[in-house]
Amino acid sequence: MGFKSGLRPFIGLDGTFLKGKAKGQLLVVVAHDSMNHFYPIVWAVVDKETKVTWTWFLTLLNNSLDLKLGEGYTFMSDMQKCRRWGAGDLKKKYLWWCAWSSCEEDFKDHLKNLGEIDEEVAEDLLRYPPQSWCRAYFDTILDARHKPIIRMLEDIRVKVTNMLREHEGEVMTWTENVSPPTMQLYYQFLNSAQKCTVDSNGKDGYEVNEGTTEKHRVKINMKKCTCRTWDLTGIPCPRAIRALLYKKVNLVSEIH
Repeated sequence: MGFKSGLRPFIGLDGTFLKGKAKGQLLVVVAHDSMNHFYPIVWAVVDKETKVTWTWFLTLLNNSLDLKLGEGYTFMSDMQKCRRWGAGDLKKKYLWWCAWSSCEEDFKDHLKNLGEIDEEVAEDLLRYPPQSWCRAYFDTILDARHKPIIRMLEDIRVKVTNMLREHEGEVMTWTENVSPPTMQLYYQFLNSAQKCTVDSNGKDGYEVNEGTTEKHRVKINMKKCTCRTWDLTGIPCPRAIRALLYKKVNLVSEIH
């Protein structure tokens, strides 16, 4: 399965109402590929969203993907109603609502609210086209909800097959073994690495300075930097790149 072969260990869960004569809920599990596209994993029709239906659905998901206890995977759901939001969580909340808005107007409203809190965060979010990550533009499943159940499931199957074929075609244009968005970020880090200097290489790793104030510790064998960029993204940060250059290691080979 594509998810186990090379996608990020990220799983998004959601449910949406059916719009046709047959009422019920469509439960959906999606992943995120290296081109920042949605990657549908599995979907199923249930009578309503309950603990029983979600338990059944996730048990099948767990068995299919062999997730065991979920260690090493990140799960995201739309259960924001069940938690209390503090002031420090506002940005995360709006990022979440923007991503999972089910209509374009809703998406724009949440994006506007986010911009009022932090304009720079909103602009950074829009570096990626909403068509690749916002549910409001993810019509593979949403458009099919108005049809009878059998036709709806067949319509989803055909659309997903065509979508994956189109995305597979994009891979044939890659010039490296990793995705273009990854390489774009890597080259940004490589450019920033020119401003860094390696001060020491003791037993605790390389001590790298960026400018006059920032100082981080890089552990090449563990693929970690105290800024946490390398271990969280799988791409060596500017400090890590400077340490790798110091050690004369092939940089691209260190990208996850």
